[in-house]
Amino acid sequence: MIRIGVVSDTHGSLGALDRCIAAAGEVACWFHLGDYASDAKALGERTRLPVYRVLGNCDWGLTRELEEASYPAPQKRVTSELAVNIGGARIFLSHGHLYDVDMGSFTIGYRAEELNCAAALYGHTHISELSAFGSVLKLNPGSPSRPRAGRKPSFAVMEIENGDVNASIIVLK
Repeated sequence: MIRIGVVSDTHGSLGALDRCIAAAGEVACWFHLGDYASDAKALGERTRLPVYRVLGNCDWGLTRELEEASYPAPQKRVTSELAVNIGGARIFLSHGHLYDVDMGSFTIGYRAEELNCAAALYGHTHISELSAFGSVLKLNPGSPSRPRAGRKPSFAVMEIENGDVNASIIVLK
């Protein structure tokens, strides 16, 4: 079984990032879903694990030079969406703003289905979600630093075993 930490919308709060790391336990890698995707560098430095990341709506000012200097392996170039094959499953990562997730997560579910992904991971709303779209698992880990809609600070942990994907929202104290 592979365990993966999933975080979004950290907005430069390294303290919130540290709380996620402490609460996650042992994970093989991390997914950072944007809005301060540059926090992925700190995440990689703190955990010494691979970090896959996508750009959010607050990451628009990055240049290629800054990108290459800021992000750890395995992913040198950062884009607004990414499909990752891991543990026998294909996982779609997006910040979600380009799929209008403020109005609902249907479109991002369709996109993941179109790409033959088992899961669609997104952020942007700062509101956690764990639901199904047909056979696609939809996961928004919420925000560990700026939760909205009365939610508590949160992130998520995914587990992949033989291509089966499960996830849990972890509420931070």
